Amino acid sequence: MAFALLTGGSECPILREKSVFPMPLYRSCNVCGHCSPSLLYRKEGFAVVRCPACSLVFVGDPLEDIDFSGLYDASYYRSADARLYADYFGEETGRRAAARRNLRLLRLFARRGRILDVGCAAGFFLAEAKQYFEPFGVEFSPVSSAFARERFGLDVRTGTLAESGFSDGFFNVVTLWDVIEHVPDPAALLGEVFRVLRPGGLAVLTTGDIESPFARRAGSEWPLMTPPWHLYFFNRKTILGISEATGFRPVFLFTRGAVSGNALFRNPVARFLGNVFQRGDVLQIFLRK
Repeated sequence: MAFALLTGGSECPILREKSVFPMPLYRSCNVCGHCSPSLLYRKEGFAVVRCPACSLVFVGDPLEDIDFSGLYDASYYRSADARLYADYFGEETGRRAAARRNLRLLRLFARRGRILDVGCAAGFFLAEAKQYFEPFGVEFSPVSSAFARERFGLDVRTGTLAESGFSDGFFNVVTLWDVIEHVPDPAALLGEVFRVLRPGGLAVLTTGDIESPFARRAGSEWPLMTPPWHLYFFNRKTILGISEATGFRPVFLFTRGAVSGNALFRNPVARFLGNVFQRGDVLQIFLRK
């Protein structure tokens, strides 16, 4: 699968929709660099666009207008907004159980060494991983990174991976659980992940699948369609394309998650059957350097 790896969207000339009224600028595609995305719809005041060349869906507005530090302050983790967390830190038991499930699968591919969790939030995954790996974390939010250090004594660095100071080839495993859709430049992030992994190292990531049956039916009402927190909406083709363009070799991909917004289909049995038949709305991909 051949994709040009163009990052940031600055290579393209200014694009406006044909209209008598001025329209907002649409950024170029982060996966293939195409300059002419088309508007799908508007959600929460943001233009959600699709690349006609590779099908990546993303927020087309200039990201310089978004206050990212304000997006991930204390209110992100304790909020009455249904799009956010009611009490993220109070969900430790359930989130650590989910971490153990992720670890069981991860350890089929890697069993020891240094592990880095990018976007580690409160450190619940690393708290479970440390019985097998030497754990490190990077977290953009000062609130949750402080929690991870104080609650679990973890080496969690506040900021981005590019700012963290890790040397080339330092890690055996890097995980990105529901992170890549949040960042302004996924291609640049995967480039940093590739850099800090040793040769043969493993990267594992999850992200929503906008081509899942649930997402296609729900459209703009898909629960994972939450700009400005989610900026990119991948499918199998685009997540594999951006991964391979970075230099990774995919070794395993599957889907899990919800199959419907209907409460009848959100029970454990329905989720299990959705996983068996690959109908869930979350992609999980294992990559080798």
